[in-house]
Amino acid sequence: MVNAGVIKVEVLSGKYPLTRVADKMMERAFQIAVEQAKVMQGYAQVWVPVETGSLRNSIRLEIVPTNSSQKKSVRVRAGGYVTNPKTGKLVDYARFQEEGTKYIVGSFYMRRAFAMIESSLRSMLESMEESLSE
Repeated sequence: MVNAGVIKVEVLSGKYPLTRVADKMMERAFQIAVEQAKVMQGYAQVWVPVETGSLRNSIRLEIVPTNSSQKKSVRVRAGGYVTNPKTGKLVDYARFQEEGTKYIVGSFYMRRAFAMIESSLRSMLESMEESLSE
């Protein structure tokens, strides 16, 4: 229906209004991202250098809340809340192990872990997008 420059779209049949379909698609995309982030977390825990196990134990999946229901974020992080038993301090060296310093070569455990899941994540999301156009 067109009226004074306004286009109105109505779904007359079907189970869901368009907004619910979009919400469901966003939720499925987020589920795919979470599943792949869990795989990435596992790879990172395998490849991280281990002395006490504190850094490995600090690698975690975080779901980041946002104000919008349309935007969700998931990330894999290392360091922070775990205490190293040797130093008695929080693990604050995750970045140094990842990127290296002038004293140590970086192990790039997070980058390698992301590289392992990147193509499957892209493929899953592209496949979901293609199913919409069918």
